[in-house]
Amino acid sequence: MKHTLYIGILLMLSSFAANAERLVVAGGTITDIVYALNAGESVVAVDTSSTWPPKATTLPKVGYYRDLAAEGILSQKPTMVLTLEGAGRPEVLTQIKSTGVLLKLYGKPKHVQGLFSLITEVATDLNKKPQAEQLINSLKKQLPSKSKRSGTKALFILSAGERGVMVAGKETVPDVLFDYTGIENIAVHNGFKPFNREALLISNPDFIVAPSHVVYGAGGPGKFCKQASLALIPAAKECRLLVMDSLMALGMTTRLPEAIAKLDAFHRKQAL
Repeated sequence: MKHTLYIGILLMLSSFAANAERLVVAGGTITDIVYALNAGESVVAVDTSSTWPPKATTLPKVGYYRDLAAEGILSQKPTMVLTLEGAGRPEVLTQIKSTGVLLKLYGKPKHVQGLFSLITEVATDLNKKPQAEQLINSLKKQLPSKSKRSGTKALFILSAGERGVMVAGKETVPDVLFDYTGIENIAVHNGFKPFNREALLISNPDFIVAPSHVVYGAGGPGKFCKQASLALIPAAKECRLLVMDSLMALGMTTRLPEAIAKLDAFHRKQAL
């Protein structure tokens, strides 16, 4: 009798394991949300942009989400692949779907409401709707009221080099951060676009913000500020630079309140 019961339990556990989700997540924003929904135990691999939470960084990597390879993803034997718009090449996504693996492609949120919608969408696909409601309510409580315009001007620099600088304009996460903290974003174009040296000099930002992977890729804050494309503006000469975690600054994630607080603290310090 005991032996029969033991066999039954083993079969039940085996069936459960066979039916358990194996998620491959490509896109730091999606990875952040999946873990915030307490679904991280199902994630078996992530892409290189998935730098949060720390647990995710210990998992196998399937490359960068914009340049995925079907072989690397399928080697993880996923039941579902979650990724962002712009991921991989169309033929790669088609190859993945042709194997029967469920592939979910999500749009990138550019506003706070878009983040809430994305959380709900991911939660629906993962059967985590109650967790989504709790997460969204928590974020709403954490988000501050938008500050009044302070008169401070700033630029978010995505890249800087011999060809000039690439800056964040409207419809970007950095612009949302500036808006919440009462800072004027000097760049008025949509998306990320080049800013020539003349425009940079005329704009004369009070300080500059840049993602950590760009700053440390240039050799650190000091070397970043001394680049020829930046060196002529006072903010760079004095290195009035806020280095922000790349995913937190560029992705609309559940760490948005933390990103706003970090920018606001730097802003207040500069005003002293």
